[in-house]
Parts: sequence; C-alpha cells; structure tokens
Amino acid sequence: MSAHIPAAPAESIEPAEPAVDDADLAVTAYVLAVRKTQYPQLVRAEAQARLHLAAAIQAMDEVEDLAEAGHKVHSLTEQAEVERAKDAYAQALADLVRGQLADAEL
Repeated sequence: MSAHIPAAPAESIEPAEPAVDDADLAVTAYVLAVRKTQYPQLVRAEAQARLHLAAAIQAMDEVEDLAEAGHKVHSLTEQAEVERAKDAYAQALADLVRGQLADAEL
C-alpha cells in the first residue's frame, strides 16, 4: 500500500536564489584585476582564445547567411568550431581566474 503525498501548492515554491550575486561579481572583478597583473601570459592566452572564438562565430554567421540566401550549404563544421573555441576560451578564462599556468610555463 503506497501513501499519497500531496504536491506543494505552486505559490508556496520560492524562486531559487541566483547562483552569483552582485557581491560575487565584485569579488570576481577584483580577482581578475589582480590575476591580470600577476600573469600577463594568461591574459594573452585568454585574449587569443577570445579572438579565436570571435573568428569562429563570424565564420559560422557567414555560412548561415549564405544558407539563408538560398545556397546549399550548412554550418555544421562552423558550429563545431564555435563549440571548440568556446571550450578553449572557457579554459583560458578559468586558468586566468585560478592563476594556473600550464606545466610548460612554470
């Protein structure tokens, strides 16, 4: 025999607190400012990764524009490159935030 557990009324469910608030953003801004002075090589790596991401986005947009204009092309390759570039940028930014140099740079 199973017991019936009534669901909580929708109005009693409170929205979740944001994972990151303004105080967290202020701390992160400070940490990034400090890391940028401590690790110029990580700043260059993050900037280079951001540039690659921007170029990949532009390439994808150009192919999508051609597709919208009626050309028989698809942007799957470009979409995959954007995903790779996003991952690389996220890693470069994480390295900067953490102040982590690659083993070869130590």
